[in-house]
Amino acid sequence: MVFVLLTAKIAFAATDGMTDLKLIAAGITTDKIASRSIFLTPLQIILPWLLSKQTAGPKPLNVFLWAYPYRIVMGLVFAVLVYWTPSFREDNGEFPYLYYAIWIGAYYLHQVSSYCIFLSMMAFNAQISDPKIGGTYMTLLNTLNNLGGNWPVTLFLSITDFFNKKNCIAKGTQTILGVCSSKHDEELCKAGGDVCEFVVDGYYISVAICTAVGLLWFRVFYHRVQYFQQIPRQDWRVIKSK
Repeated sequence: MVFVLLTAKIAFAATDGMTDLKLIAAGITTDKIASRSIFLTPLQIILPWLLSKQTAGPKPLNVFLWAYPYRIVMGLVFAVLVYWTPSFREDNGEFPYLYYAIWIGAYYLHQVSSYCIFLSMMAFNAQISDPKIGGTYMTLLNTLNNLGGNWPVTLFLSITDFFNKKNCIAKGTQTILGVCSSKHDEELCKAGGDVCEFVVDGYYISVAICTAVGLLWFRVFYHRVQYFQQIPRQDWRVIKSK
């Protein structure tokens, strides 16, 4: 169970940790990115009610298993939208309302899967937590769950730069002056008035790695997650009832 909690969210690390950074680099302002959350309020109210029958039943993790591959797919959708973002940029540096509408729609669909996974795991943790030790059991499970979502993001933020490959292009030409993959080389390139352009963007490689790991994880642990639900709830207790 601990291993599942610590590894389940590797599949989403690149998408969750770097997508907004790529949008900012592409010219999207932080206030525009933050404004997406405004549209999530109805979802946060309605979705728990819609899923209450499933999450309150004996197999709440079925929702998790349904939403998991869907969220992986949405990670790929995000990567495609990030790739297309520069093509939407207008001459004045702004982006049309159509672009924001597309992103809000994609973000909304992504959050449906994210909330489904969150609600499913919270419901299961609540069911198996030992009531005799208060919220300690529940807190431990949620801490492991949160840790499982944070350490992969930190890892991929650290290693993605190693996947990047950039060339220094002479200004106004297509002449390659050299490689500027490192921060120091990029600064030297820009200091000379030239342009440091991506040849290989590590973000997409990271998304591909996370997607592959996620699909493998889902295949390996699908039946294990199903098995967790078959274990009698009293067997999860720390203090056994006599």
